[in-house]
Amino acid sequence: MSRNNEIVCIIPARGGSKGIPGKNLVSLGGKPLLAWSIEAALKSKVLGRVIVSTDSEEIAKVAQQWGAEVPCIRPNELANDDIHAIHVVLHMLEWLKKEEAYVPAGAMMLLPTSPLRRASDIQGAVKLFLDKKASSVVSVVDLGKYMTNLRYLDGDQLVRVAPEENPNAQRQGLKKLHSVNGSIFLARPDILEQSGTFHVDDALGFVMDNMHSIDINAPEDLNLARKFCEVFEPWKSDKE
Repeated sequence: MSRNNEIVCIIPARGGSKGIPGKNLVSLGGKPLLAWSIEAALKSKVLGRVIVSTDSEEIAKVAQQWGAEVPCIRPNELANDDIHAIHVVLHMLEWLKKEEAYVPAGAMMLLPTSPLRRASDIQGAVKLFLDKKASSVVSVVDLGKYMTNLRYLDGDQLVRVAPEENPNAQRQGLKKLHSVNGSIFLARPDILEQSGTFHVDDALGFVMDNMHSIDINAPEDLNLARKFCEVFEPWKSDKE
């Protein structure tokens, strides 16, 4: 059942995590980390289906409790540390096509490690995707830096990343740098199947602010997110 106007949301959430044990179910603001992504996806009301891909029966149960679908348990070979999330998305798209004859117009990947993204961020990314008839949309955050600021260390020596740039150039006229923030990835399924990535050459960038771009990969990131929840209550800034 091809859905020419429908976007499926796929949330990868494996059971194992070395940086933060049980990361996807760890508590943040009184609910499991995974629940934040499910809630934002459902609240956006622009996604046809919200699906969690997991190798864990426990995560599957929690995902369903918070309103997501878990149509199958992910194979063990897709649950290792070295498996990129894109392979999880491709597996789910193939499973949906084979088992349900379901082919959506777009596939969105939301990583549970970006819990503070809002429903309005998802809405904005989908609008950009549809309005521009984009191949892919990837969320980014303004680094507040320019190519002239960038260095890498070779031992102790600072090496300019862009030596062709004038190091004394004024900010006016320089292009701002943006970083992929790991929050929202959206592409046409055929593009994903052909390229194996959301990061295609003609991908469009959806800009998010710093607070809602937090990416939890270490205990200190989780502590920061908890502070944001206590002080700023970021979900209350969401649009209905």
